[in-house]
Amino acid sequence: MNKIRSFLLFLGKKQTVLKIFLFGLFLRVALTLVLGERLLPLADQPVFLDMAEHIANGDGIMVSQELVGVPESISDSTRAILMTRPERIRDMELNALWGIVKPETPTAFFEPFYPVFLGSIRYIFGRTPGVQAGPVDMIEFGPRITIARLFQSIFDALVILILYYLGVALFTPATGGVAALIYCFYPYSIAFVTNLVTQNTYLFLQALMVFFFVRILKSQSWGNYILLGLSVGLTLLTRISLITFIPFIVICLYLPLRNQLKWSRLGVTVLLMVAVMIPWIIRNQIVMGEPLLLPTKGGRNLWEYNNQVFSKEKLEADATGVELMYQNFAKRNYNNLKRKDLIEFPTFTDESEIERDRIMNQRVQEFIKANPKVYAKLCVFRFYQLFRVIPRHLGGPLVTLASLASWGWILPASLIGIFLSYKNWRSRSVLYAIIFYTVATHTLTASGIPHRVPTDPFFILFASYFLIRIFKTGESETNTECDPTAKP
Repeated sequence: MNKIRSFLLFLGKKQTVLKIFLFGLFLRVALTLVLGERLLPLADQPVFLDMAEHIANGDGIMVSQELVGVPESISDSTRAILMTRPERIRDMELNALWGIVKPETPTAFFEPFYPVFLGSIRYIFGRTPGVQAGPVDMIEFGPRITIARLFQSIFDALVILILYYLGVALFTPATGGVAALIYCFYPYSIAFVTNLVTQNTYLFLQALMVFFFVRILKSQSWGNYILLGLSVGLTLLTRISLITFIPFIVICLYLPLRNQLKWSRLGVTVLLMVAVMIPWIIRNQIVMGEPLLLPTKGGRNLWEYNNQVFSKEKLEADATGVELMYQNFAKRNYNNLKRKDLIEFPTFTDESEIERDRIMNQRVQEFIKANPKVYAKLCVFRFYQLFRVIPRHLGGPLVTLASLASWGWILPASLIGIFLSYKNWRSRSVLYAIIFYTVATHTLTASGIPHRVPTDPFFILFASYFLIRIFKTGESETNTECDPTAKP
């Protein structure tokens, strides 16, 4: 037991965490270099790379005609498979990606930060000319894939240092050290480093947002308030769904600081959040005709996780894994549904992207109002999917072992850690809030492991605190210094 305690105390030292950070960075960079320019088979990556190409060429955020329907430059066998998918056929008929996004036309379907991030890499580092397209997992997009992954490796490795700081500030140095070590080898974070989707960047920016939040608890300097505003703004431009979390930021600052809270500086923080988003709003006014803040993907995504579950294409599909679970759920509840006319995808004609999004939103709302009990059951189902331990779309004993050895024990340990961390809860309220906010919003809307992963660092932090409490390292909690209401 003493050896374990000594090891935990060793992990809490700055020099140890620096070595963990360097090894974590090396691990992620090495994986990036091994993969080279190969694009792993995860959805949406070709879309983001295509948008990056348009941005680098000065066209703005849009998608190419080739992404709609079935591409021409693929093998006959792949073409035959794609031609059996109802969504592909529908996109071809409507000439719109996901039935909403019209090709070669400015779109507001996606939040702008990640496409612009990739587009900047494409513009600066260029591409490999003359590369022919192939199957999705073998497409070569030139050096910008490796460069993007290297940036994402740095982002993810920096989360190791952020977790250590949060552990030291809110719990104990050993808690931060254990969290840093766990995250260094965390399979889900490493996996998203290699994929060109928003999860990695959003995870980093959200962790950075919490980092500057906690720094304000320790020092209400102008710099910390300014950096919090900028980090929140960039996080919102990566996942705008977090916008309703802003009131919780104010509440969670007030709880520990109370009368000491500098409201004028907090006001500047809010103004900076808005300032970061203004260019996006102005852009949408100019090219879309409306000053949109929310992306136009809301209605389509909500339809996918509600109405579409009961659609003919889903009921008759040859489903496996999670899709099979949704299919079985739909078959059990289909006969009791009301307003079945709202299930299938609308027959659009010349509606704009904005109009299509509004129609989709309206259909989802009417479907939920007509079937509140079924919606409640879907929420329970999505709650389960959010916390699912083993990815059902991936098989094999290696994936199962990695899942059980990471999230499999982190989840229960973190829940106990949350319960045990009631002391000085005011200064830790931001961690509770962001976890519960994420769980609640994705339970009500769209859910799955990728939706949970950006919050995993905070679960890891609570799990680490639980381990420290088990082995009783003898350290006293250090977060009283950032909680003015705590007793000395």
